[in-house]
Amino acid sequence: MVDKVDFHEFEVEVMRKILSGNDEVLDTLQKQYNLSRIKDREFSGTGFFTTFHLPNNAPRLKISKSFQIGDVIGQINGVEYGVGFVLFIKDGFLDILEGYTYGEEVWPSKILEYSLSYISGDYRDMEKLQLKWK
Repeated sequence: MVDKVDFHEFEVEVMRKILSGNDEVLDTLQKQYNLSRIKDREFSGTGFFTTFHLPNNAPRLKISKSFQIGDVIGQINGVEYGVGFVLFIKDGFLDILEGYTYGEEVWPSKILEYSLSYISGDYRDMEKLQLKWK
């Protein structure tokens, strides 16, 4: 559990969790993320959309297939049913991170405490994840 974090710190932790794992695709995406800047962030009421801007020198995935990584979930103060996240990869590059609440719950205006995990539990199901880009 983390207490009283600003949104940027929270988002960095979400991305760290999403991009975690011993895999060439995840390694390249992590390198892209390290070079990226936030182009836009929009709150929808029940979640958010963060759009990334990558410089021209960002490494591209060897595959140009578009896919999503959506196996990270979380618990946030005041959100009864939890939250989920999807990272959209478009044409070999990071594109958008979406965060959302389950149901119609409102995304909290301040994140005071949170925890993150994988849908599969404490450990990520890498075989299932890798099917997204193979």
